[in-house]
Amino acid sequence: MSDAPTEPVICPVCGADFETLSVHDEGVMVNLLDNDRYHRVCFQPVSNDEETPLLRFFHHSHEQAGTDEPGSAGGRVP
Repeated sequence: MSDAPTEPVICPVCGADFETLSVHDEGVMVNLLDNDRYHRVCFQPVSNDEETPLLRFFHHSHEQAGTDEPGSAGGRVP
């Protein structure tokens, strides 16, 4: 995993704000059951300048994910 700048400011997958962004170049596991900090993680496949496949993770807090109402804060995820 590598740290990455928080650009873009809005998640390109769901349109909501996000708390952190991480970029991964190898296997990952995601488990958000009973997670006190994050409610949702959106994934975006990208590549770096050397065309190495990468996966960007946009970590959404419970507030950013709009857990009070069904669907995503950006309205793209039912």
